[in-house]
Amino acid sequence: MSATRPPRRGLTALVTVSAALLSSAPFAAHAAGYPDKPITLVVPFGAGGITDLVARATGKALSEQLGQSIVVENRAGAGGNIAADFVRRARPDGYTLMFATVGILAVNPHTDIKVNFDSAKDFTYISLVGSTPHLLVVNANVPANTLPDLIKLAQRKPDAISVGTAGVGSSPYQGMRVLQDVAKVEFLHVPFKSGAESVTNVVSGQVNMTFEATPQVMPFVTSGKVRALAVANPRRLSTAPHVPATAELGFPSLVSGSVAGLIGPAGLDPAVVRKLNAAVATVVANPKFKETLVAQGTEPLASSPEQFRKLINEENQRWSALLGADNKAK
Repeated sequence: MSATRPPRRGLTALVTVSAALLSSAPFAAHAAGYPDKPITLVVPFGAGGITDLVARATGKALSEQLGQSIVVENRAGAGGNIAADFVRRARPDGYTLMFATVGILAVNPHTDIKVNFDSAKDFTYISLVGSTPHLLVVNANVPANTLPDLIKLAQRKPDAISVGTAGVGSSPYQGMRVLQDVAKVEFLHVPFKSGAESVTNVVSGQVNMTFEATPQVMPFVTSGKVRALAVANPRRLSTAPHVPATAELGFPSLVSGSVAGLIGPAGLDPAVVRKLNAAVATVVANPKFKETLVAQGTEPLASSPEQFRKLINEENQRWSALLGADNKAK
């Protein structure tokens, strides 16, 4: 009797499973030794802004945790889209990561800026790192001592109050748009290359106001060159305890700040993602790192990859509704 041959479909399935096992072996070996060379951490804005400062602090701490160099590379432009497109096209090997903000991933797709990525499909989410609430500040010559004063001024003079930001989609831009929405006013948007540059122009009086992180503006508040009207946050900040929170001023939905975390190209090995996520969690729990971020006006904030992705999905829906009305009106 001849041996019974297995059905052809069974052979195909066996070959497919064997091939899958063989192809997964290098990934497992890669993940076990990861990282074995320097990692590039792409920052989507220019040097000196709050995103750059927090990214560099994070890169330094992660380098110590992972035992490998992390090289920070600034790729500014197009509201962060240039950096996002670069990372989207990078090899998914864990050696090109991005310090991405919610604004880039969830706001930019709903603006006039052309985006070359799909935040739901083109990236691997690793972990949130921090949340940086904004102070709303005006030039000292602006005749407004409180947030209600500013709103009344803007209501009397639509498009006359200029707001400096790091560009459409940046977190200061988000703050401006939320304030417009809750107060039913219109501002004149003036984009710059970075948050640091917008602050400089508020100090000089070239623009009237901006939303920015405490370290960027507090020296000028102290010197009297700008005036802090509110912190766009549910509660006051320890780094600026004298500045009232928007919630206590009657504007609980006026929340503005930069929420950022680590992402990579789509298709990162899950084992690499787990290793990076665990490293971020360890770093964020470190008292020294916490102290560094708090001094920069940033609240350390770790998460699971799923929580990060869920946040982006929710913010995408929020900004689609908020900016979609603007686009339909054009």
